[in-house]
Amino acid sequence: MLFFRGTEVWETSPRGPLPHGHPLAASWLALEGPVDAALRIHRREHPEEHQSLYLFQARLRAGTVLGSHPTVWVLESSLGPALWGCLGTRLRPVGLRLWGTLQGEQVWAYAGGQLRPGFPRRIGDEFPGVPGGLDAAVECHPEECGGETILFFKGDKVFSFDLASRMTKQHTWPWLGPCDAALRWLERYYCLQGTQFQRFDPVTGEVPPGYPRDLRDYFIPCPGRGHGHGNASWGDAGDRCSRLPFQAVISDDTGRIYAFRGGLMFRLDSWRDGWHAWPQGHSWPGLQGDVDAAFAWDGRTYLIQGSQVSIYLSGQGHRQVEGYPKALQDELGVPVADAAFTCPGSAELYVIAGDRMRRVDLTQTPRHAGELLQLPHDDVDGAMCTADGIFLFRGDSYYQYRSVDELLGAHQPVPPKSIAVDLFHCPQ
Repeated sequence: MLFFRGTEVWETSPRGPLPHGHPLAASWLALEGPVDAALRIHRREHPEEHQSLYLFQARLRAGTVLGSHPTVWVLESSLGPALWGCLGTRLRPVGLRLWGTLQGEQVWAYAGGQLRPGFPRRIGDEFPGVPGGLDAAVECHPEECGGETILFFKGDKVFSFDLASRMTKQHTWPWLGPCDAALRWLERYYCLQGTQFQRFDPVTGEVPPGYPRDLRDYFIPCPGRGHGHGNASWGDAGDRCSRLPFQAVISDDTGRIYAFRGGLMFRLDSWRDGWHAWPQGHSWPGLQGDVDAAFAWDGRTYLIQGSQVSIYLSGQGHRQVEGYPKALQDELGVPVADAAFTCPGSAELYVIAGDRMRRVDLTQTPRHAGELLQLPHDDVDGAMCTADGIFLFRGDSYYQYRSVDELLGAHQPVPPKSIAVDLFHCPQ
């Protein structure tokens, strides 16, 4: 994770921020700060651009001085977003905005730490129709924007640049901006404004209810809150290291892993996303109450709550299927579920209740549960299946089996492992 302050850049590791920054030029030759906006482009079909880092600057005329207006710049990289700004419980300014007459605006592009040929160059030459003096920029993935897009922010105007057609469309979203910085995190988009932020729809600019929110509860590492701690009002449920049990765990078709407890959800598959707790309705609109079991199949997420099941379509976020929730018995042929899982590429669902498990063929209509199968566990809180095997969760521990056959053939549970230590990298 990288973040900028003036002429320096800081980075964080899975264990937290490193104590010192280093000059921009130490990582990106010939670059002198400060940086106005930054983004990394992901285009696997265009290797000359894929993973290129773009840094945007406005150069000053000779003799012009830097002002002291505080602002924040965020790099949305493959390592995820990061901010730095806490001294105790106080925020400190991160970066300086340029004051004075601009000599010109330019963009630098680096690949593998090396300046790409032909850079730096004018922003308008690389991104036709995009002005200089930008406040922020963020890449929008095809899953969320319908195409490979970059959003550039300047005041209350947003410039949407299509990477395929090289065309720019201008939008005015006065209810959103101006944005000091913008980032994509967990397939959601955020506009940062001072010490607050708003989530927004990257296509319409719409801001959902409940915003703005405080950066210190989500993105900035502050003692007792923020990165790794969540909102203080969530208590232990929002603390990834609290060792409270999770009520459901799911690995979806794309390999993303989510864990649920107390109306909150965590993303487990990558430390790059910070292991923050978020309200579960943030990713699954309209979802309220505890999730008892969850599984994914055929681009859909099934979330079980008591005797009801809701289905969400994956793609441009998670969208609830109309007509749900429905009765669990009618949808899956079982009356109750403590945990459930499907394995990658399989249409066989395994539903666990107490110490028994049943198979359900998801391709059948209507669906019927198979015979009861004995488990070596008296009870479980959650379950999932990945390429690494079957994971059963109970309390603050998990149990890993190489296959369903190994699980059913076991006469007693395998040795437990720590959820907090192994999956969240918490201290032992």
